Amino acid sequence: MSEFQVEYCLLIDDNVVDRFVHRRLIQHHKIAREIVEIDSGKEALEFLNDALDGKKPMPDLILLDLMMPEMDGFQFLKHYEMWVQRSKVRPYLFMVSSTEDDRDLKRARENRHIIRLLRKPLIPSLLREGIDQNSDLK
Repeated sequence: MSEFQVEYCLLIDDNVVDRFVHRRLIQHHKIAREIVEIDSGKEALEFLNDALDGKKPMPDLILLDLMMPEMDGFQFLKHYEMWVQRSKVRPYLFMVSSTEDDRDLKRARENRHIIRLLRKPLIPSLLREGIDQNSDLK
């Protein structure tokens, strides 16, 4: 059994500081063995399509920022829905944000792909707990 909770994490966030902090927390708490950092929703979708084709590793965990330019987290999820149908794979997906907007919080809770909306910066124990509680997805 691996000392890490999952093998591959896809970290999608346009903020370089947030990516740095989250990568360090994920590494330190042995949540993921490998972390791929991507700074846009469009690039993340390309990565996921390449993973379907076997060109990139298939992520077990996705941490998705809510507020990003070009394509925010909810816009990403519309495309992700089609990807999940094609792939038959369902990574653990957490939305990560510092939003206080009740509409965003409600949309995140109602989205069937989002396990939980986590606040920035990540609290590793909440991420671990969310993965453990949803291990039946795998």
